[in-house]
Amino acid sequence: MKRQMKTPRRESQGGATALLALLGYLALTAGMTYPLVLKFSSAIPGDSFDGWQNYWNLWWVKTALVDRITWPWFTDLLYHPTGVSLLFHTLNAFNGITFLPMQLAFGLLPEYNAVVVFSFTAGGLGGYLLARQVIGANSSRLAAFLAGAIFTFSPYHFAHLLGHMQLIALAWLPFYALYVVRALRAAEGAGVRRIAREGMLAALFLILVALCDWYYAFYCILFTAVAAAWFSLRSLRATHRNALGRGLTALAAAGITAAVALSPLLIPMVREAWQASYMVPDAAQSRQLSADLLAFVTPQGFHPLWGEWARTQGERFTSTISEYTVFAGFTVLGLAVIGLFSQWRRGMKGLWLGAALAFFILSLGPVLHIGGQPVLWPGGAEIALPYAAIARLPFINIMRSISRLDVILMLALGVLAAGGLNSLMQNRTRGLLVGTVSMVLVLFEFLPIPYPMSPPDTPSWYGALAEDSRSGAVLNLPANWDRPGYLLYQTEHGKALTVAYISRDDPRTLVHRAPVLQHFRHLGPDIIDLDLRKQGQQVLAGLDVRWVVLDRYKMPGGAEREYTEEAAAEIFSGQTPAFEDTRLTVYEVSDKGVHDPYVMLGEGWGSFDSVTGTRSFTREATLLVVADQEGKATLDVMLAPGDVATIADISGNPISIPMDLKAGTSTVLIESEDAKTVRVAQIRITP
Repeated sequence: MKRQMKTPRRESQGGATALLALLGYLALTAGMTYPLVLKFSSAIPGDSFDGWQNYWNLWWVKTALVDRITWPWFTDLLYHPTGVSLLFHTLNAFNGITFLPMQLAFGLLPEYNAVVVFSFTAGGLGGYLLARQVIGANSSRLAAFLAGAIFTFSPYHFAHLLGHMQLIALAWLPFYALYVVRALRAAEGAGVRRIAREGMLAALFLILVALCDWYYAFYCILFTAVAAAWFSLRSLRATHRNALGRGLTALAAAGITAAVALSPLLIPMVREAWQASYMVPDAAQSRQLSADLLAFVTPQGFHPLWGEWARTQGERFTSTISEYTVFAGFTVLGLAVIGLFSQWRRGMKGLWLGAALAFFILSLGPVLHIGGQPVLWPGGAEIALPYAAIARLPFINIMRSISRLDVILMLALGVLAAGGLNSLMQNRTRGLLVGTVSMVLVLFEFLPIPYPMSPPDTPSWYGALAEDSRSGAVLNLPANWDRPGYLLYQTEHGKALTVAYISRDDPRTLVHRAPVLQHFRHLGPDIIDLDLRKQGQQVLAGLDVRWVVLDRYKMPGGAEREYTEEAAAEIFSGQTPAFEDTRLTVYEVSDKGVHDPYVMLGEGWGSFDSVTGTRSFTREATLLVVADQEGKATLDVMLAPGDVATIADISGNPISIPMDLKAGTSTVLIESEDAKTVRVAQIRITP
């Protein structure tokens, strides 16, 4: 009777303890992200690179939904004038929509930092609630609090705080895991309504996860598979005959519900992936961006005491600090081992051991690396790992950074460590001391202060551009690779960008297909022969470019700067810059002068091969001939030696075809013989 009287009181205190836990994580977030709290309105945490991409994401969601009232997963403000799809871009729309009032009231910088604080605080709360559910309501609250701290303050989380907002937005992962567990437990004896409720809450959190990051949505699917396997084994020994069917049905219903709710995004993504492959990275990137076995026990590189030493050790790994950081923590590993030998509520530790092992092994990628080098069998072959078996499956092959699977490993280790600490705290005399020391040790190992901060570095000229009412796009130079800083500047001036930055470079954008843009992209001509001095401004005007901005801070020296400045000087020969200071030189494009036809690449072309100076196509490809006025011209297509193609039944090398031009854009089809691959060395149109 005495035990029965205590249970309702504990349940009534659940909301209060959760609130205290939330406040605790909020206070720890302020300390662990220092000096963010002091620069909340003047800088963002990170290395001044990808952070500006996510800063732009917040701006674009507001621009799309409030200013333009349009679909946010496509924009014509990037890669103008054709625009670009954002389906495979890390838009993390949940953050942009949820924190939109923050931007409207206080601006972009506070909104960005509010997302950071929310992600760390809510992630900790989710880990706490999950641990309470798994270990039991009668377990130590401090042990459960440690689980949330391990998850949300992990080195993985701080590594991606450098600029990957979509990855720091991990708060919904433990909530999804929580309701998967609750749905499976309900299947062992609760009514259908409760099972359905827990399953639908799991679906809700899966939707929220997907609106933050598609990587994380996939990880939820993997976790569900692990949970289903664990539950199936568990059900073999259960007394409930229908438990297995009810539990798996609840998980399937949750997945279907989430898929239907996300179908406005999933259907066009499937269609896009079927028609194009630009979102699939090179296989070498998956190897490079996999976790190194030693990285799990190499201290994180942000620590105030040993961070510099740790970064030196990290130089042997194959990726950058944001991707190779998967340090688990020695205190965490010790507590997790203790947790494996502790008594848990209803045998739940099997699930978390399985999840930890599965995500640890998968995070290692397709082959085993130790200290930056692949490990070989005695015969010389690389040691292939399970990820190699699934790496080429549809949609899985889109994933580039395999080490990010560590996020679920840290969630599982947090739960296991909480189980270990809970067993150590059974002794009332020393329990509080052991718990406090464990918490301090974990936080000390994970301590990243002072965390690097990046204030916006936007040249003042962009403020003046914002006041310019004229239409037209900005071409930022250099453009030989995409820079997120240009997105930061766009949040100031609001004009369209000709060259931009999205998560996966789309070769169908004009920067890859139009002359002049190709010149700046490759630091030299592509296969289209065009006189920059004669037609450079004509082409730019045709692409709706009004301002060309050379930023010397973005091209400190070498071939990048030399060619960019030389090509710009040729295009604007004899023209006085509209603006110039020590950093920027700005030219305004004029469409006065020649109006000769020019060529752009259409569909079907492969990437430019800088070694051979050719582009290839298989079966067929198109050319776009742009003419300002009617007239006659000759189109010449020079093939690589030995290749054969035809244009309008005319073959040879070069292929020459007379054309009667009409004002506007005409499409010309090139076909290969017997559907073979053809290499094209040069394309020229002569009026």
